[in-house]
Amino acid sequence: NELPFNRAVGTTYEPGSVFKVLTMAAALDAGVVTPETTMLDTGYFMIGGVAIRNWDRGARGPVDMTSCMRYSLNVCLAWIANEMGPTRFYEYMHRFGIGQSTRIDLSGEGNFPLATPGDANWYEVNLGTNSFGQGVAVTPIQMLTAINAVANHGKMVAPHLVRSVIQDGEERHTQPSVIGTPISAQTAETLSEMLAISI
Repeated sequence: NELPFNRAVGTTYEPGSVFKVLTMAAALDAGVVTPETTMLDTGYFMIGGVAIRNWDRGARGPVDMTSCMRYSLNVCLAWIANEMGPTRFYEYMHRFGIGQSTRIDLSGEGNFPLATPGDANWYEVNLGTNSFGQGVAVTPIQMLTAINAVANHGKMVAPHLVRSVIQDGEERHTQPSVIGTPISAQTAETLSEMLAISI
């Protein structure tokens, strides 16, 4: 059964925990946390009058930021986003291209706007849930484009499907192009080390 579109480009989904990489990248880059920063995981975090809980309903006590990633702690990421504040958090998500088209060279790219403070459909609790990838929608290619900044020394590279075109008998290769630098090279290196330890 053939689909009329490419799901990786045309279908949005709620990314969930993979989004935590972007939240941690933003917090590290903004200087809000370091890998050694600790927080007390009591099993819940109140934000916007709603209790955010971990995926396993557990509590791990004092944890550093590497442990937050290792154990995929919703409570920790919500705390981090709250420490950043909505202005900085959403500024970084925009830098990562969340809620924006990647302009990949394939038709039918999907996109879902990112709700931010001031929008009718944004509530304070969104800051908490968005931090761990709930209440936000991306296409797989948008998520890959954003996260490639971590593996690419802070540089976000435009995605392409077309490697080259032949015009008038001459082959022209698609050249890599940087479409943004949402985080510094140092932040990317620090986070890569944290994620390697977390495996």
